[in-house]
Amino acid sequence: FTHQDTLRGSITPERAWWDLTYYDLSVKVDVSDSSISGTTVVQYKVLEPHQVMQLDLQPPMKINQVTQNGKALSYKRDGNAWFITLKEKQKKGEVNTVQVTFSGKPKVAIRPPWDGGFTWTHDSNGKPFVATSNQGIGASIWWPNKDHPYDEVDSLLINVNAPGGLMDVSNGRLRGVKEEKDGTKTWSWFVSNPINSYGVNINIGDYVHFGEVYDGEKGPLDMNYYVLRENEEKAKKQFKQAKLMMEAFEYWFGPYPFYEDGYKLVEAPYLGMEHQSSVTYGNKFANGYLGRDLSNSGWGLKFDFIIIHESAHEWFANNITHKDVADMWLHEGYTKYADSLSVVYPLGKQADSEFDRAFRTSISN
Repeated sequence: FTHQDTLRGSITPERAWWDLTYYDLSVKVDVSDSSISGTTVVQYKVLEPHQVMQLDLQPPMKINQVTQNGKALSYKRDGNAWFITLKEKQKKGEVNTVQVTFSGKPKVAIRPPWDGGFTWTHDSNGKPFVATSNQGIGASIWWPNKDHPYDEVDSLLINVNAPGGLMDVSNGRLRGVKEEKDGTKTWSWFVSNPINSYGVNINIGDYVHFGEVYDGEKGPLDMNYYVLRENEEKAKKQFKQAKLMMEAFEYWFGPYPFYEDGYKLVEAPYLGMEHQSSVTYGNKFANGYLGRDLSNSGWGLKFDFIIIHESAHEWFANNITHKDVADMWLHEGYTKYADSLSVVYPLGKQADSEFDRAFRTSISN
C-alpha cells in the first residue's frame, strides 16, 4: 500500500471541496506514432472555499498547461496526481471551469481489458483499429480527470479527432462530424446521463453501422451496432441476440437506464467492456465465451456471453456504481447474477439450475 494508492483511492481535501458537473473532452489521436493530445474542460461547483484542486493523469502522459478564465495557473505533480493552485477566490455555490491541455504516448494495454491502456492494431485490410480500456487502472491512464468513482460527472461531451476514412464511436449520441483541413475528421458525442470516468471510451476503426429500435419499458430505444466492415454479415446475425437480452434485463431489473443516450454494441480489438452506452464487444461473433462453454453444461453455448455480461453492467456498474474502487467486486457479483437470470428468461429454470451448478465447479477459491 503506497502513497500513490492513497492519492488515487482517497477523497483527498483537494477533491472533496468541489463537485464535478461537466466535462468537455477533446482528443486528437495520431495513429502514426501512437500519441494523443487534447484538452479537458472541467466544470465544477464549489462546495466549500479552497484554492488547490487535484486532477489525475498517469505517466507517460503529461499536463502542458492549466488555465482559468484565460489565466495560466501553476501546478505541481505528485506521481499520478496533479495539484493545481487557483488564483481566483473560490466562493461557495459558484460554478467554475478550468481548462487542462495534455499530451503524450499513453500506456499500451498488454492484455486488455484486464490490463488497461490504449490498444493500437489493424484490421485484416490493414486499416488502423484503435481502442481504450481502463476499468482497473483508471481513466487517468489517458486523459486528465477526477479519477475517483464517488463523484460522477453529470454529463459529458467527447470530441475525438481521427484519421479520415475511419470512424470514432464513443459514448452517448453523435452530435456531429467535422471535416478538418488536414483531412482528418472530428467526431462529437454527447452523454446526457451521469457517467463514471472508466466508462468513457474511444473506438476508432473502419466501422459500418446498422441498428434497430426496441419497444422498451420507457418507449422506443435506439439500439445501434458498429462493427468492422469485414464482419458486417456475421454481426447482423449474432447481434440479433441483443434485443432478447434487452427484453430479459428490462423484465428483471426495470428500464434500461440510459434511454436518452441510446444503447450501442461496438466491436473492439479485445474481449469486451461495459463502457456506458457504448458497450465494447470482441467475442468473435460466437456463442459462449470465445466459442467455449464456461459452465461445461451445454447451456453456455445457447447465448453470447459478452453481449449478455457486458450489457448487464449497464445496470450494475454504470447505473449503480461503487463509491470506492475496492468494491468493484459488487459490479461483477451482481452482473454474474444477471448472467444467470438471462438464462432463466428464455430457457427456463431447469436450464438455469444446470448452468449454475456446472459453472460453480469452475470456482477455485
